[in-house]
Parts: sequence; C-alpha cells; structure tokens
Amino acid sequence: MKYAGKMVLIVLAGMFVTACTINKPAEKVRTVTVNGTGSVSVSPDSAVLSFSVTTSGWSAKQIVTDNGTIAGRFVTAAVAAGVNENDIFQSECTVSNPGNNYEARRTVTVTVRNLGIVPAVIDCKSASMKLTSVEYTYADSASEIRRARTAAVQNAQDAASLLAGASGSKTGDVVSITNESVTKTSERDGTIKIQSNLTVTYDLQ
Repeated sequence: MKYAGKMVLIVLAGMFVTACTINKPAEKVRTVTVNGTGSVSVSPDSAVLSFSVTTSGWSAKQIVTDNGTIAGRFVTAAVAAGVNENDIFQSECTVSNPGNNYEARRTVTVTVRNLGIVPAVIDCKSASMKLTSVEYTYADSASEIRRARTAAVQNAQDAASLLAGASGSKTGDVVSITNESVTKTSERDGTIKIQSNLTVTYDLQ
C-alpha cells in the first residue's frame, strides 16, 4: 500500500509539472516600426506631349472626318520628325453640341525619347491643334528605383537603430516591409526626383 501511495504521488506531481509548463505565458516579442524615405535625382530623358484636336461645323459626320484627317497629318509629320509611331496614342473622337454647331475633340499623346526634337514635334501641329501639356520624365528608371529603395531601407535602419539605442536595446532581424511606394516628381531645377517610401518593422534585442 505504501508503494502504491508513492506511485500516486509521483503521478500527481508529474501532472502538476506538466500543467505548469502548458500554462506558462509566452514571451512577449518586442519590435520597433519606423518609416524610411530615400530618393535619387536624375536628368529627364524623355518628354510626353499632349495635344487636343478640335473641329467644329454643322455636320457631325464631317467634323469627325476632318478631325481624323488633322490628327493623321500630325502623326505623319511627327514620325518624319523622328518620333516612333508606337509612341503616339490617339484617344477616341467625341462629339458635342455646345451651341449652333457640332464640335469634335480628340487627344493625341506623344512620347518623345529624343529631347532634342521636342520643338520640331510641337511645330508639327496645325492651327486646329493645341498643345495642352508637356511633361519631362525619366523612362528607364529601374536602376534608379532600386537605388531609391536601398536608400529608404538604410534610412529606416538608421531610425530604428537610434530608437532602439535610446531604449537600451538594439535592432535584430527585419520582421516586415510594408506600405512601399515610388513616386516621380519634376523639380524646379529640371531634374526628376524618384522617391521611395516604406515602413519597416524590426525585432528588438
């Protein structure tokens, strides 16, 4: 009987230890989350020109035909000036009746990859066309985007290290990178700024 009693006590003790192990609270993971920004500036290598083509008259059919003819002549002249035909886009022609006559409109968008011919392309437009916008941009920006992203991650790392050090800790592995975005803006000095913004969460050690 004494032996059996000892066995029961051992089993109960084992159950108690097991129960304590299962109910032990998980260790809280400490993290720090920061925003990072990085940018590079480049000179533009292309321009996007937008033109509106407007014709008006009493016959809707005729003004649509005339509108297409004017746009077609412009495309031919722009290609002759050095633009790749695949870089020219024409919108659908729309017709309205603002007054006594009908009015037809369409937009022609041209991507000029040789900045030296921009004035010549603009001069290809006829009196029925209006230059509505000129946007200088950087078309081949894959490598610059990588540079901006690298700078943004480094910026986030510096911020996280500063905060961690101030709290007596240090940064560990990256937990997540979220909210990543890339923007291109034209600066007053004529350059294009490519900027990456992101949010990084690090382990704290």
